[in-house]
Amino acid sequence: MNPLHKKSCPGDLQFTIGIVIRSDIRTVWNNVCKADMVKKYFTTDARRDLDSSGDVLWIWGNEAAMIKMIDVFPEEKLVFEWNGSNVDYRIRTEFIFKSEQGKVTLKIKEKGWEINKEGISSSYLNCSGWTEFLSALKVFTEYDISYLK
Repeated sequence: MNPLHKKSCPGDLQFTIGIVIRSDIRTVWNNVCKADMVKKYFTTDARRDLDSSGDVLWIWGNEAAMIKMIDVFPEEKLVFEWNGSNVDYRIRTEFIFKSEQGKVTLKIKEKGWEINKEGISSSYLNCSGWTEFLSALKVFTEYDISYLK
């Protein structure tokens, strides 16, 4: 695992993805934030909860990512930074939760890549990873099925 890069979000490239999950806000929030829950459907290990202050570690097999929590608005929004793939700077990620009529819309916004070959490639890798995350979260939350098993 690499330490967090010093440079933060130097570029203008960004994306937003989202999903609707049939569940209550507290369940979705806990499934996203709590380390013991994330380990059930997405990571092979997680150290510390996303809704706490300080640094969080997510592990996938031999790969790991240090996550620096910036802001936490319970059951509304998470903001954190972490290293972009194959670039020498951090990316800013926001999770935005909205609850309506027994459903939760979760949007993930990520920004800060430079508009060059490395930045574009890194943004596509992260967008793909977050898409997998949202799919795994939905299936786990709605049906109690984990892709990890």
